[in-house]
Amino acid sequence: MKSSQRAAAALLSGLLACATAEAAPARIDGVIASANQDAYVVTTAQGRQERISIDDRTRISVRTPAAHSILDHGAYVGVTATPQADGTLLASEVHVFPETQRGVGEGHHPMNGLPGTTMTNAAVKSVTVRAHPMSTNAAVAASTEVAGARQLTLTYPDGTQTIVVPDNVPVVTTATADRKALARGAHVIVNGERGADGAITAARISVGANGSVPPI
Repeated sequence: MKSSQRAAAALLSGLLACATAEAAPARIDGVIASANQDAYVVTTAQGRQERISIDDRTRISVRTPAAHSILDHGAYVGVTATPQADGTLLASEVHVFPETQRGVGEGHHPMNGLPGTTMTNAAVKSVTVRAHPMSTNAAVAASTEVAGARQLTLTYPDGTQTIVVPDNVPVVTTATADRKALARGAHVIVNGERGADGAITAARISVGANGSVPPI
């Protein structure tokens, strides 16, 4: 390889490495203000205009409000939550997944873009009641109501989490959707990577239906 070719290759490699290094995890929620093929603009609750791009790898789902009674033995759920001083997690939103998504993302992880907030995908072993908010995906083994809250015990291959779900915490069901759900005015939660130009490449988009909007 000629020296000029080696120099060009090194420069390209450096640019690619820089672009990769500058990409950062991002999570936003807001309302779709405009849509143009694969490019969208989302207005956040703070009034920011965020540019979103999607491709064939972007996963789109629709969430619909559900009753807390759906949190029963055997349900596979995803709970957004925050750690409490006593070691439990306090839920801010609970997703109940269809059977086709059972086991997806199983485990306990911090959520990108939300410091101090976690997402746990797991199987719920039992349920009683208390009060606190946080995030977890799991299968529910049993449920008991106490003081207007449910306490879920979620298990996954290498651990267990206890999550408190107060009666004012939104519970939603989710279903797979396509780009038709990304209409102007729809509320969305976008997870992806923010590039050096400030735009977000979406990996996952959750679209609210029937008034489903997560707590701020």
